[in-house]
Amino acid sequence: MALWGVTDSDESRPKYLKQADKNNCVAKPEGWVLKKKVGSRNLEEVLVAVGSNTNLATALGNADITGVYFDSATYSQGDAGKVIVVYNENVDVTNGATLTVGATGGSDVTATAAAHDGKNLVEFAFTVPSRTTTLSIGAQTISGTIVDDGTSTASDKAFVVGDRLGATGTGTYANISVA
Repeated sequence: MALWGVTDSDESRPKYLKQADKNNCVAKPEGWVLKKKVGSRNLEEVLVAVGSNTNLATALGNADITGVYFDSATYSQGDAGKVIVVYNENVDVTNGATLTVGATGGSDVTATAAAHDGKNLVEFAFTVPSRTTTLSIGAQTISGTIVDDGTSTASDKAFVVGDRLGATGTGTYANISVA
């Protein structure tokens, strides 16, 4: 189990997965699960099961942020954009959770998440402000209520981009230019 974590101090997801698959690998009570979409079906594959006396989601404590990135490599002024926050477990989000997107040349913008249950990717939507030349995601704390799926246990809402930057599978976007 050296490549897999089962405690809060070592909660590594599978190290051999591509980044896009790491973003879809979550801790569930039965072990590390890879979520896949095949056609119109949503499937889950248990990659590593944990012992019957271990509930992996409980052993890991609160859900932690493992990646933060923009959904596109480029935007134009006025475009709709998204910041994706990836958790190591499924989370429930109340409507209106927010984070700040830095906008060089324009005003910083507040990105807002819609309510959802039982997903590990939280999408924060925003509109690129006029006169913006660069967008960035800085270290910050997300506002709003985000809890572990099906519980009232508060999930991680603070992140440092240098440590927690995720990738879409085709690139890494923490700072992007606006056309």
